[in-house]
Parts: sequence; structure tokens; C-alpha cells
Amino acid sequence: MLRPRACHWFELLAARSDLAPVLEALAGTGAVELQAQERSATPLVAGSQAARDIARFDELARRYRAHWPAAARSGGERITDPSAALAAAVGRIEGWRAEADPLIAELERIDGELGALADLRRLLAAAPDLLPQPSLLADAGRFLADARVHALPAGAPAIALPDGIATLSLAAGRAEDEERFLILAGPREALDEADERLRAHQARRIAWPADLRGSVAEATREVASRDAATAERRERTGEALAALSREHGLADALAVAGIVDWLIAHGPELSASERLVWVTGWTTADDPSDLCATLQAKDLRCVAHFPDPPAGVEPPSVLANPGWARAFEAFARMVGQPGRDEADPSLVVALIAPVLFGFMFGDVGQGAVLCAAGWLLRKRVPMLGLLVPGGAMAIAFGLLFGTVFAREDLIPALWLHPLHHPVDVLTAAVALGAAILLGGLALGAMQSGWRGATLRWWARDAGLVLAYVALLATPLAPAAAWFALAGAAWFAAGAAATASQDRAAAFLAGLAHFVEQALQLLVNTVSFARVGAFALAHAGLSVAVTGVAEASGPGGYWIVLGLGNLLILVLEGLVVGIQTTRLLLFEFFVRFLEGTGRAFRPLSPPIARFDTGVGSPP
Repeated sequence: MLRPRACHWFELLAARSDLAPVLEALAGTGAVELQAQERSATPLVAGSQAARDIARFDELARRYRAHWPAAARSGGERITDPSAALAAAVGRIEGWRAEADPLIAELERIDGELGALADLRRLLAAAPDLLPQPSLLADAGRFLADARVHALPAGAPAIALPDGIATLSLAAGRAEDEERFLILAGPREALDEADERLRAHQARRIAWPADLRGSVAEATREVASRDAATAERRERTGEALAALSREHGLADALAVAGIVDWLIAHGPELSASERLVWVTGWTTADDPSDLCATLQAKDLRCVAHFPDPPAGVEPPSVLANPGWARAFEAFARMVGQPGRDEADPSLVVALIAPVLFGFMFGDVGQGAVLCAAGWLLRKRVPMLGLLVPGGAMAIAFGLLFGTVFAREDLIPALWLHPLHHPVDVLTAAVALGAAILLGGLALGAMQSGWRGATLRWWARDAGLVLAYVALLATPLAPAAAWFALAGAAWFAAGAAATASQDRAAAFLAGLAHFVEQALQLLVNTVSFARVGAFALAHAGLSVAVTGVAEASGPGGYWIVLGLGNLLILVLEGLVVGIQTTRLLLFEFFVRFLEGTGRAFRPLSPPIARFDTGVGSPP
């Protein structure tokens, strides 16, 4: 499972009339990526008329999509001539449009009436005891003064109004974020100027019907009655529009137009004759019969085989990891998609990353919080699911360090308290880093075998591995330094032996290359000391939090301890996550991963573009 799976090149022959359901069935498997192969064939959708029909379809969608029904399930139709099917579908939509325009205009008028009635209903309910008599608002303008009503959006600032205007302000609700109503009375010229100022602040003028009179209570009942009658009229108009859509088969027409649009999008990847279509590309299926089984189950004719891929074409690769390790594929993809001759490190990272994170964040209580947060948020933000294994390892190291919610006095340390043994912590971190780097060198050796370069690896890189192990052992056994020198000679001699000419120059170049790589390995190894340093920093911050909490007295102890743990979770959790990622990318992956592969991009199924429901209000 450390090696990505290379996809198979496939060629599939299908009847042209079956193209839409065939492609939909292939897209449903998630196992096909289309790629064109040069053939002498006619386009799937030819002619400028098809382009004009698609343009007209998009134009109609911009105007009428709010009144269209959900498209019927696309892809099930046998479309022999996509251009003709598209033209027929657009023609049916045009026929519907001609009869639907009056109904849509009526719906839009009704929606305007409903909006105005809703404004009146909120106005009458805002402060009925303060409102003037509706007859005064209805008769305003017959004499020298006029009256107008405006609705101000929530949060609108105070607006300076012209002189000579009487103002009554009413709140639509108790909360500060509710809209306000302004009732203005005064000369028309002044009110016209006030309208301009209010409009600049997104105020909405409310028209008071001339026939809305009586008391405030009577006006409220009248508005409610009109609202119910208008809503009933809208429902009848919507039902008429829905019936018109069914009469013209609008849902089917939308489905056909959508599937032809989808075919046009993928047309460059397909080749066709008058009766047949060649579907070519890449698949993750293991056998041609597996590819055709899905189609045959839907009564679709299919002939498929796996020939050699076209020359010079790079096959996509698929990472084959168990479910528990797939989230860790994101780390490798930061470098690039591993190629078919590169190791996919996701399984190894699934073991290394939590250990690094837990080492730097060792605390039983905080680790449990991270586990719970990762588990609860994993579906909303998939990357946060990585907190589950990271938190689990934080719990494990918390047991080793004897730390629970920053306190070191609740459980005994199974190993040590970091601040009491800093040298041991740093040494363990460097040893862990050396083991990780050796794993990277082992993956590099594995890749050499996949590429047929095993002899070259033994001739050169094996000497580097020997020297690295010897250098690691030298502090414990100084005689191991001789093996480091032997590794250097091995590497340089191998470089000379594999050179095609001027072996002396190749020996010297190999020696220089060895020194460079050996120094890089040593620097990378020492870099892992930061894991121990962050473990010490975490322990120091925990001690500081508990110290401040104890100094706060009995009343503030738990508050300070809780806030301190929250600070550690947020701040150190972010920093430790960044450091774990950095160590993987720049210390571990550089030993073997180049990211030269191409990711498999499966064919996406057709999606109904319009799913608003008939006559839904905009």
C-alpha cells in the first residue's frame, strides 16, 4: 500500500444514442477519467446553431430560473442527435415562456403587493398607540402638508432631515437590530429632499393605501384580510404556472438541455462516428468486465478493453490507503501527487505525525479535549479529524509526563517530568528524528527498486546510510567513526564506478556530494530537537498557568486554570500543528518524495442546474 496505483488506459465503444446514459453510468462509478485519443471522427455536437441554442438557454435561465421546476433526472435519455435534442428542448422552453410571461408578471406584481402589505403589518404592530389615525395618512397631500412613511434598516445612523418636517420614529421590535419606521409630515418640497437623504441610507418608502382608513385596529384587520386574499391569489397563479410547466414538459426539456450542455463540456474528450462513440481515458477498475458490468446492469451495450496507453501520456495515480489513513494523504499532496514510482508516505505519516504532535503536547486532559473536538468537528471540517489521533497521542505522552490539565500532581509520571530532565527529553526527540530520517532513507531505497535502480542505490546511497548510522553511533562508540569514513569511500567509489567517463572526476564529485548529503542529514537530525524544546515549552507554560492559578486564591483558582488551559489549547495547538507539518515536509519528505505524479480526476456526473421549484418567490 506504500506504492500508488497506476490507472489503466481504457477504450470503450458504445452506441451514439446511448452516450448520455453511458457517461452518466461511468460518472456514477467514480472510476473513470476521460482523456481524448486522436481519431478521425465528427464532433459530438456540431454547428453554430448548437452554440446559439446553448447561449439562448443560458439567457432564458438568467431570466426565468426562479420560476422553473427542478429538472427531471438527467442522463437517462437516449440522445441520438444532441444538436437536434438541444434545439427541441430550447423550443419547448420558448413555448413555455410565451405563455408563462403573463403569469410571471402577475406573480411579480403579487409579490410586490405582499411585500407592501408586510411593511404595513409591521408598521401597524410597531406602536399602535402612537400611530396617527389611518385616515390622516390616507388624506395627506390633499392640503398644504403631506405625510410619508419610511422603513430604515437595522443599524442605520441618525439622518439629518430638512427643516419644517415633523417626525415620528417607531421601532419595529424590541431588539436594537430591528428596523425602524419614520413617519414624516411637512411641505412636499421638504419631503422630497428627505426622500433623497433617506434613500441614500437604504431606507424603503412605504406607500399608504388611500382606501385604508378607520382606526388602527380596523386598519390592522383590513391589512390581514388583504394579505390572506393576496396570498391565495398568488397560490392560484403559482398552480397555473406549475400546470403550464407540466403541459410543456418543462422539467424534461431542462434535463435534456442540461445533459447536452454536459456533453458539450466533455465533447473534446470523445470521438464519434454517425452511430458509435469511442470513450477513452483512465480507469481505476482492474478489469474491462468490471467497467462494463455497471453499464450492462442498466441494459446499456458496451465493449471495452485495456490496451497500452498512448505514447508519451502520463497515467494518473491513485493513493490506495485504508480509511483511517486517508486524512493523512493531505500531507503528501502539499508536495505533490506521488508518482507511480514514488512511495506514498500516508501510512507512515499516520504513525509519525500523531507521535510528533503528542510528544510536543503531552497532557492527558488537553489531549482528551482535542480528541473530542476533532471527533465532533470531523464532518464539518475534515482536516480537524486529525485532532483525534493527535489528541490520543497527547494523552499517551501526558501519561508518560504525568500531566493532566497543566497539573503535575494528579498522576505519577510513567517516564519523567520534562522540566526535571530536559537533556533526556531533547535526546529522545533527536533519537526519534533519526529513526524518522532512517525511515525516509528506507523509502528512498524502496523507490530505487521500483525504478530498476537497485544496483545504483547499493553502489552509492547504501554508503550514505552506513555513514549516517555510524555518525549517530559515534557519541556512544567513537570507533564507529571509521565506518563513517568507509561509507564516504563507498559512496565516492560507487559514483566513480557508475560514471560513463572520467572516473577520477566522478570520484571527487561523489565525495563532495556525500559531504553535502551527510551534512543535510545531520542538520535534519538536530532539527528534531525542536520537538523536545516544544515539549519543554509546553511543560513550562503549564507550570506557569498552575502557579498563577494558585496565586489567585481559592476564588480565582479554577477560573485562571480554565482560561490558562484554553490558552494552551488554542495557542500551542496551532503552533505544534505547524511544527509537525514543517518537520514532515522539510526534514522527512525531502529524503524521497518529489511529487511528480498526476492525480486521478474522475468524471463528474451531470448536475441539475435549476432546482428552485415552480414559482418560488425570488
